[in-house]
Amino acid sequence: MRSHSYLLFFLLLLVACRTTQETTILAINDVYEITPLANGAVGGMARVASVHRELKAKNPDTYFLHAGDFVSPSVLGTLRFEGKRIAGRQMIEVMNAAGIDYATFGNHEFDIDEADLQARLNESTFPWIIANLQHRTSTSTEAFYQERQGQRTPLAKSVILQTAKAKIGVLAVCLPVNKAHVVFEDFYAAAAREYQLLAPQTDFVIALTHLEIEQDIELAKQLPGLKLIIGGHDHENMKHQVGNTLIFKADANAKTVYVHHLKFNPKNRRLNIRSELMPIGPTIAEEPKTAQIVQKWVQIANKSFAEQGFDPNQVVYSTTEPWDGLEKSIRNQPTNLTDIIGKAFLAASPGVDAVIYNSGSIRVDDKLSGNITQYDIVRILPFGGSLVKVTLTGALLQQILEAGLANRGKGGYLHTQQVSQSVDAWQINGQPIDVARTYTIATTDFLMTGKEFNMDFLAPSNPGVKKMELPTGASDLRYDIRKALIAYLNALKK
Repeated sequence: MRSHSYLLFFLLLLVACRTTQETTILAINDVYEITPLANGAVGGMARVASVHRELKAKNPDTYFLHAGDFVSPSVLGTLRFEGKRIAGRQMIEVMNAAGIDYATFGNHEFDIDEADLQARLNESTFPWIIANLQHRTSTSTEAFYQERQGQRTPLAKSVILQTAKAKIGVLAVCLPVNKAHVVFEDFYAAAAREYQLLAPQTDFVIALTHLEIEQDIELAKQLPGLKLIIGGHDHENMKHQVGNTLIFKADANAKTVYVHHLKFNPKNRRLNIRSELMPIGPTIAEEPKTAQIVQKWVQIANKSFAEQGFDPNQVVYSTTEPWDGLEKSIRNQPTNLTDIIGKAFLAASPGVDAVIYNSGSIRVDDKLSGNITQYDIVRILPFGGSLVKVTLTGALLQQILEAGLANRGKGGYLHTQQVSQSVDAWQINGQPIDVARTYTIATTDFLMTGKEFNMDFLAPSNPGVKKMELPTGASDLRYDIRKALIAYLNALKK
C-alpha cells in the first residue's frame, strides 16, 4: 500500500508540474551607463546580459523588460562620434546585444532631439511599447514608429506574451512629456483602456510603467486587476503591494535588477509571483558579446575624453554621504550636490556677489557616493560650458531669481550661492537686494543666451546687463565648469 501511495504522490506531482507554467521576467529601469560604476563595484550591462543568458537557459519562457530612461542622460551620449553626437546610440547597441525583449519610454528618452530619437527607435532590434504617448507631425498625430528597410511599424500600445501555459498582457505608460512633437494622454485613462482590451484575451495583465511611485500606487488602486507593475523613474529599489497588485522597481544604472517568477495554474487560475532583487556586481561574469560592444564604446569615449583633457579614472574626491543629483530633487530644492557645485563656481569666480546656475545643467539623475572620479564629474555636468561674470542691476537680478523660483520642477529652477530669501525679500550676502544698484554674479554662458524656460529676457542685450566678462582662455578655470568643479574638489582633499 505504501508503494501505491508513493506512486500516487509522484503522479500528482507530475501533473502539477505540467499544469503549472512559470514565466521569468528580468526587469531593469533608468540605466544610463553601460559600464560598471563605483570602480567596478556595481552595475554593468554586460553583467546584466549574463544574468539574462542564464535565466533564459533555465527557462525559455524568460522575458527581458526595460521600464524606461536609457538613451539619456549619459556622459557617452554627449560625446561625438562619426561627426554626430552619440545621443544614446551606444545604449541601443548594448541593449540589442543584451537581449532586451521590450522597452517603454521614460521621460529622458525625449532629452535628445526628434531626429536622434527616431534613429534610436530604428536601430533597436527590440520593440518599444507605449499606450499614452503619440508623435505629432506637421500634419497629423500618429503612433511613434520603428523603421527598418523602408518599412514603418507603429509602436504597439500593449502586447501579449504567449508562454507555454499562459497569455500575459503587458501595457506600458509614461509620465508627462513636454515636447512639441509629443502628444500626451493621461496615463490612468490610457492604462484603463488597454487593460479593458487585454483582460478578455489573456490570463492576467501586468504593466510596464515609467511613473513616480505615488502614481504607480494610484494606478494599482484604479486597476485592481493588474497583477504586477514593473516600474521605473524613482531610481531606488522598492516594493509595494496595493490589494493584490505588486509594484517593484530596481535601482538605477543596473546596480540591481528584479527577477520575477510568475507561476500560473490554468486549471484553478491561480497566479503566484515570487520576486528577487539581485545585486549586480563583480561576482557576475560579463557576457562576452555585450562586453565586446561595451568596450568598443569605452574606447571611443576615452579618446574623446583625452582630447578634452580629462582623465576619467582619476579620483578627485571621496564622500561617505551620497551626493543627491536626482532630477526630482535638484529641480525642486537645493541638495548637497548643488551646494558643492555652487561653491566650486564661487571659488572659480573671485570677487562676485553671488553664483546662479540652472538645475538643468546637472544631468546625472543619480546619487553618487564613495570615490568620485573625473568621469563622475562629467556625468554630473555632461554639457560643460563656461562661467561668465555679469554685472547687472538689482532689478534684473531680482527678476532672474523670481523666474527661477517659478521654474520649480523644471530645468530652469535655479541654484545659487550667497543668495537667500526672507519672508519679504531676496537677499545677497544677508542684505536685501537694492534694485537701484548693480551686482556682479557668476553664471553659465548657457543662461545668458535666454534659451532657458521662462528666461528669454536674460541676454546681453537686456538693458539691465551692464557688463559681461568671458573667461580669458582654456587655462582659466571658468572656461569649463567641469574643470572648475574638479579643481575645487582636488583642493578640498589637501
